[in-house]
Amino acid sequence: MSEATATKKIWDRTAWKDAAFFLRYLRPNFRVFIPAMIALTITAVLQAIFVNYLAKMISPALEGVRGPALLEAATSNGWIVVSIAATQAFIAFFRIMLFAKASERALACLRRDTFARIIRLPMSTLNARRIGELGSRLANDVEALRDTLVVTIPMLIRHSVMLIASIVMVFYISPRLSLFMIGTLPVVMILIAIFGMKIRMLTRGAQDNLAASQVVVDESLQSILSVKAFANEPQEIRRYNTHLDQFLNSALRAAVPRASFITFIILSFSIALTLVAWYALRMVSTGELPISMLTLFGAFSVMVTMSASQLPELFTSLQRALGATERVRELLDEAIEPEESTSIERLQGNISVKGLSFAYPSRPEVTVLNDFSFSAKAGQRIALVGPSGSGKSTMVALLFRFYAPQIGSIFFDGRPAADFPLHSLRQNLALVPQEILLFGGSVKDNIAYGRQGATDAEIIAAARQANAEEFIDRLPDGYNTLVGERGTQLSGGQRQRIAIARAILADPAILILDEATSSLDAESERLVQDALDKLMENRTSIIIAHRLSTVRRCDQILVLSGGTIVERGTHEELLGKDGSLYGTLARLQLE
Repeated sequence: MSEATATKKIWDRTAWKDAAFFLRYLRPNFRVFIPAMIALTITAVLQAIFVNYLAKMISPALEGVRGPALLEAATSNGWIVVSIAATQAFIAFFRIMLFAKASERALACLRRDTFARIIRLPMSTLNARRIGELGSRLANDVEALRDTLVVTIPMLIRHSVMLIASIVMVFYISPRLSLFMIGTLPVVMILIAIFGMKIRMLTRGAQDNLAASQVVVDESLQSILSVKAFANEPQEIRRYNTHLDQFLNSALRAAVPRASFITFIILSFSIALTLVAWYALRMVSTGELPISMLTLFGAFSVMVTMSASQLPELFTSLQRALGATERVRELLDEAIEPEESTSIERLQGNISVKGLSFAYPSRPEVTVLNDFSFSAKAGQRIALVGPSGSGKSTMVALLFRFYAPQIGSIFFDGRPAADFPLHSLRQNLALVPQEILLFGGSVKDNIAYGRQGATDAEIIAAARQANAEEFIDRLPDGYNTLVGERGTQLSGGQRQRIAIARAILADPAILILDEATSSLDAESERLVQDALDKLMENRTSIIIAHRLSTVRRCDQILVLSGGTIVERGTHEELLGKDGSLYGTLARLQLE
């Protein structure tokens, strides 16, 4: 099989998939879309009728008719022309409205599905992609489909109907002249297919480069403090300009075949029209074609030329949209985490980890956890300590089932973690991380994120337990105060207490604290630690800490190194061991 043939097969298969993709989102709106299509067909046919009567209105003058007879013919045909134009305008209004309703609803549905797909992607997939790229798929690529649904497809159908109607009319007028005129159409159709494949590939590359430039924007704005603190604005501008230049080059490369295609079509149709005009006049000179029919034939020939000349540009516009469609379709085909019922099975809080070994999918050659085992009874406090990169945060990710271990098992209350519905399991766990990123809503909204549907009284009670009520009451609008982008209007200690209030409201069976006080000043740490002590009461707690002062009272301390537990015991037991890693860390920090 030749390369061209293989490419054509792939293009055909992809084109059918894209067509099915469009129809899947339009199908629920067929009650609106089909009437719009019918209205579009009617207006296209009316255009052909309009041209027919406009030609009849002019023909008598060309045939030498003068005086009242000419005025009477012009008046009668003129009223018909005006009536057809008015009918067209009336139907066009409803046609545009119906197309807008169908397309906007379809796009809204597509946006919902795309976002729902993104938000449910497994962590392994999300970590393999950049956030800006996913945002670009939702914003730029889905938006690229708007013109296709609202403008390109309706215009493609309209001009196709007008082309067919005009060809029928010119065949009715003179089959011989019509055959001469449309002899170039097969060549045009072949060129559409060839140029379309090229444009489609180049457009897809341009969309990828545009997504890459959006990644730079998102990363720069999300880390704007670091950008400004290190005076790296020029570096970010250069990064953005690099990707934007790549997008520009791709877009310009796509413009070359498109411009060449359109230029060739214009030239071809101009030459063809000139040849048809010469051949028609030759037929008039020999008496084979009446002068009145020449006028009518000329009018419909112009319609054929106009419609046929529009089709290539519409097809290239469609190809550009299909380049974006492929990316969205690929995203929608990604495997997602299972959707389950919202019923929650309350855990007691017993945890058992047996022989766990794990490597991240993106780095399978690097073992992060190796033969990792521990157990925790309900209500116990377990500390994970050790240097950075020893596997502490990875263990937390496995408890949440963000990833599945390659070897070993995790049990909750004696049952394998995989036996629990994912939603139910995660509702039994709550995380208070070191770096708190709040949502851009109000204080109340951020606390209520721990349990949707919580009452105001429950939210206030959670804030009180988290030692957050005092500073919340001092805010300009209290619980309704907006926290700003990512919570930047609040201090680190305030954000931490909001996160604790959220966890209190969630009322988890298992609490996970990831360096929850390491970046706070002494006063904020005291308030946060007091709130954490309240939160940890009567629930299993997994505490990740570098600062050993926070883990002295834990029931069991696990000391990690290189993904393996090298020591375990209470604070006193580990300090009593000669040459222990924990003892070394404790002396460095506590003396």
